[in-house]
Amino acid sequence: MSESQPVSVLDLPSHALTPGMRQYQEVKRQHPDCLVMLRMGDFYEMFYQDAITAAKELEITLTSRGMGEKKAPLAGVPFHALETYLGKLVKKGYKVAIVEQLEDPKFAKGLVKRGLARIVTPGTVMESSLLEEKENNYIVALTSSMEGYTLAASDISTGEFFVTPAGSLHQLATHLAQLQPRECILPASLQIDEELLHLLRKNELFIQIREDYFFQEERAKNLLLQHFQIPSLESFGIEEKQQIKTSGALLQYLLETQKNALSHLRFLRVKSNHHHLLLDAVTLRNLELLKNAKDGSLRGTLLSVLDKTLTPLGARLLKKWITEPLCDIPAITQRLDALQFLQQQLLLREELRDALKEIADIERLLSRINYGNATPKDVLALKYSLRQIPVLKSAFSRIKEKVLSENSREEKASSGEHFFPLMLLPMAEMSFPADIFQEIESAVRDDAPLFLREGGIIRKGYHSELDALLHISINSKKFLQELEEKERQKTGISTLKIGYTSVFGYFIEVTKKNVHLVPSTYIRKQTTANGERYITEELKIEEEKILTAQEKILALEYELFQKLLKKIALQTEEFQIMAQKISVLDVLCSLAMVASEQGYVRPEFVDAPVLQIAQGRHPVLEKMESRFIANDVFLASGEMMIITGPNMSGKSTIMRQTALIVLLAQMGCFVPAEKAVLGLADRIFTRIGASDDLSAGQSTFMAEMQETASILHNATERSLIILDEIGRGTSTFDGVSLAWSVAEHIHTTIKAKTLFATHYHVLNKLAENLPRIKNYNVAAKEIEGEVVLLHKLVPGGTDQSFGIHVAKLAGLPKEVVERAQELQEALVKDDEMVRRLKVKKLEEQKSLQGF
Repeated sequence: MSESQPVSVLDLPSHALTPGMRQYQEVKRQHPDCLVMLRMGDFYEMFYQDAITAAKELEITLTSRGMGEKKAPLAGVPFHALETYLGKLVKKGYKVAIVEQLEDPKFAKGLVKRGLARIVTPGTVMESSLLEEKENNYIVALTSSMEGYTLAASDISTGEFFVTPAGSLHQLATHLAQLQPRECILPASLQIDEELLHLLRKNELFIQIREDYFFQEERAKNLLLQHFQIPSLESFGIEEKQQIKTSGALLQYLLETQKNALSHLRFLRVKSNHHHLLLDAVTLRNLELLKNAKDGSLRGTLLSVLDKTLTPLGARLLKKWITEPLCDIPAITQRLDALQFLQQQLLLREELRDALKEIADIERLLSRINYGNATPKDVLALKYSLRQIPVLKSAFSRIKEKVLSENSREEKASSGEHFFPLMLLPMAEMSFPADIFQEIESAVRDDAPLFLREGGIIRKGYHSELDALLHISINSKKFLQELEEKERQKTGISTLKIGYTSVFGYFIEVTKKNVHLVPSTYIRKQTTANGERYITEELKIEEEKILTAQEKILALEYELFQKLLKKIALQTEEFQIMAQKISVLDVLCSLAMVASEQGYVRPEFVDAPVLQIAQGRHPVLEKMESRFIANDVFLASGEMMIITGPNMSGKSTIMRQTALIVLLAQMGCFVPAEKAVLGLADRIFTRIGASDDLSAGQSTFMAEMQETASILHNATERSLIILDEIGRGTSTFDGVSLAWSVAEHIHTTIKAKTLFATHYHVLNKLAENLPRIKNYNVAAKEIEGEVVLLHKLVPGGTDQSFGIHVAKLAGLPKEVVERAQELQEALVKDDEMVRRLKVKKLEEQKSLQGF
């Protein structure tokens, strides 16, 4: 066997392998799709093809073990550096099976017992160093039926678990864009769904195929009932078969890979789309809510403006609020009330933010605690976080008393104002888990190390046996001195000494002339040139204590720490509820701060399907430009704006800011405007620009038409539609015809509020026959041959595009610009001549027909 062409470990007969290699083979046989990492002392080792793959991907040395033809390719990584190497493999899309030692090699009789601890995949990472603290790490499962796709999702690092109807492939794309999952569990029967597979690969998901029986309903139902300890799934609101199949299959996969009870997965939520303003994947991209469309970064996104959160909990929730605005006025009003209150109470807000700064990622701490792999630093982080709960409660209590003293409840009610925001009441009433806080305070030293193996975790006074061991370890020298003095007094031998050798351990040494004074309880151990060496039962007992004290300390500290983790885990549900409240408070404080700093106003919601924005601004661009021009946008029910104007005049900005203001308002956030009066929108659609999808064989025009088709099929009269340059991807006549027809259909059939930007000035004629279409243009002036873009939306259409002037602004060479002007003049003349000839010919034909 050569190292370049290794035999798979699965091909080798077991009797030809060492006992350790047989353990490796057994795990590899059960999980052939995994890289197996076997703990061997201070290293995790990989063999055969796994070793070759790991050496290449991790850029580590490939060696071998064995003799002659029995050499096995070998690669290993130090156990203390596992997370670093594990992260690299998982990011590259590998599944890694971790095989741990189940007993201390020092006490093992024969072969050390080993077992599969967990399988790590892109969607099941738990290690904090491998996770983005402000992002969820979702794994999803999918099934399909006549009603469409069903999606179940979980982030095991936070304990989140939900299932939702995902609808059509287009709607599924929206869910994936919102969640940005890392891994997908798919039934084998869906492998023939090429469009689905293309979508999953496009989203860079690690795909796991499972046989269809894995998704069997009865099997899934029993597993869910057993895990959640409930008599019926109706308590979670789950009745639909596909939801049971999908969520049960996902749970089964998680249990199989994690080798853990997953006790922190306490709830299975059914997520409905009816309570949220829907944003499809195209709109999420076009509005640059979470990612910059050019490079995928945070720069220039709505999130970059709104995110002043101070906890990972809040940062993750803020993303959900942005991508899932509300469609329920009472729920929106609760958020706006809380936001207004925190905006007005500056001192309270700053006090709350000071406390939030000290709160760690409680959700992920709890997950590691439930797994049993939390570190002392994790537990201390939980303690420091809990310390802030009384601070938060106290701050709210004082402000409530202040409100009470200034205005009575009746006065507040009669004036129509809220006495105290309902959304803040749960924060003010958070329970403080004093028992757990005190337990951690009593048990864990503030200077506890990062790793359990280092010791020095448990405080003195927490456990009597540990205190005794620590006393022995720290005071062993003093103890031996005291024992030596005691034996001298007892025997009368003033020269008696206690000594130590690695061979004999501790002993009592007596000179030859004093041997006759040695008590009968002494046991002679060795004769030397100068005397005799003895041991006693007491000395041997103490020797055992001294020599094994540190080992026992480490073992006992580990045991006590694991018991502490179990105590904390018993209150997981209470802590998760607390974490949710903290995340909401963090987001509200963040949005209140942004509203104050940027001069945002509270939007007003009405029953009528209107959109009235006075002096609206783009929340991102206004921070990037020294002088931003605000604009009004007023749309009644079913109205459409046809917006013309030159390139770079700001048409796209006005449309985007309108969509963002509606989105912010339905998030329950204040908006960048002087005033905003809105009716609830059910969806926001955007058709702005297009990019080729070469992998799917789609041209720019095809992508444009598919996005437009989706809007026309799914929009309702409550939707907001943003259209930019429909039809520009084809010939002028085709483009104008399509743009005209689309605008006509939206106006007459869908009746959705629409902003339609175009370079086809002929579309201004639509307003002559269609009553709810209004013409607007973004003003520009030509002064002494130069174009000045005013960025102001004004009534009326325009037939000027100023394209050559914009090209000049863009820096085209002077001679190119001048030549373009000459050609433009010539073409205009030719166009006029052709038009006159056509009219003359038509008149001649009519004359002939009359003859």
